[in-house]
Amino acid sequence: MVKKIIASILVLSFLFFGMSINSFATQLEEQKKAAEQEKNKSQQELNQITNEKKSVQQEVESLNDSIYETQAKLSDLEDNIENLNTSISQKEDELSVKQKLLDERLSVTYMNGGNTYLEALFSGGFFKFVSNYDLIKQIAEYDNNLIDEVKNTKAELEESKTQLEESKEEVESKQTELQSQKAEREEKVKSLSTEEQAAQAEVQEKENEIAKINSAVKEEQKRLEEERKRTAARNASTSTSSSSTSSRSSTSSSSSSSSSSSSSSSSHTASGSMAWPTRITRKVNSIYAPNGRDDTVGYYGTKHKGVDIYAPTGTPIYAAQSGTVVYVNYSGYGGGWGLYVVIYHGKDSNGNAVYTRYAHASSIASGIKVGSEVSTGSVIMYAGSSGAAEGAHLHFEVCLNGMYNQVNPCPYLGIPNSLGTY
Repeated sequence: MVKKIIASILVLSFLFFGMSINSFATQLEEQKKAAEQEKNKSQQELNQITNEKKSVQQEVESLNDSIYETQAKLSDLEDNIENLNTSISQKEDELSVKQKLLDERLSVTYMNGGNTYLEALFSGGFFKFVSNYDLIKQIAEYDNNLIDEVKNTKAELEESKTQLEESKEEVESKQTELQSQKAEREEKVKSLSTEEQAAQAEVQEKENEIAKINSAVKEEQKRLEEERKRTAARNASTSTSSSSTSSRSSTSSSSSSSSSSSSSSSSHTASGSMAWPTRITRKVNSIYAPNGRDDTVGYYGTKHKGVDIYAPTGTPIYAAQSGTVVYVNYSGYGGGWGLYVVIYHGKDSNGNAVYTRYAHASSIASGIKVGSEVSTGSVIMYAGSSGAAEGAHLHFEVCLNGMYNQVNPCPYLGIPNSLGTY
């Protein structure tokens, strides 16, 4: 009979620890699943930002090519304009020379006799007048044609120059537009780079969170396995005693086990009434408003899945109920919560796993880590304004069946969901 009792105790002990491991592991797996979903979402956002950044960078490269082409066109146009300027200058010199020669023929006497066109026309008498007239006429027409040719060539060159300068203005305008577009796209690349870094940090933060959860599972399993071995050793030692001693010991052990189980159940069961997490003025600055709040100036319409409790920087924050620390964020933005602690309190009378979250700490209390057992009133951290907080306060949440399923925490604290001092 004694052996049967001892065997029953051993079986119950193993079942208890097995259930403890499975229950706690299940909760951690739920947390891990939620964290992985958040990570996947952040990774998708990161991929979208990265792809958009690559696309914009390709646009910048294409604009660089276009700017290079316009610069080459400008260079060619400037060379052509310079060549035309040289040609125009040459034609002006040529025109000047020819005009001077014509002027000399019309107004200056020849070196050999001082004859002008008119004198040459009437020289030799009447009979040579006709032949002299034709000759002089041909010379004059030749000189005038040369001048007209030079003038026409110069006009054509100037017209070409005007067209080239207009083309140059158009290309310069196009280049200015391309450079403006390039500057805009480069600014967009910088903006996307900043978003990309933020998204990468978010992904890394989720990976760190998953790693912490995995570590918590291993530590808890190790702790419970060691406890199971110690219990098995105690029970095995008890089985070697005498029948009468074994009977008394068995009865005592059974009573102790029942008491331990009751104590454990009590310490891990949400009672529906939690202790206030500070020891100063019990004041609520912002209410629980999952669909959008209107209680705080500047935050109208924003969702708020907890209550903000008055707590100046450095105020000690206490566990609202006994339980096991399942997550601690020691640094960084922490998804907006900053430095925060999550405690698992076991299941309530309805079978719901109960968690509390304490956010925006300035620092975490010494000794608080994943796996730590805390009692009601244990100091877990100190108030601050880390994460997405305008000023120092405590953001307090109650979650059921997972770290991210927030419910109204006010009934647990025994207060109405409204601003005020309690």
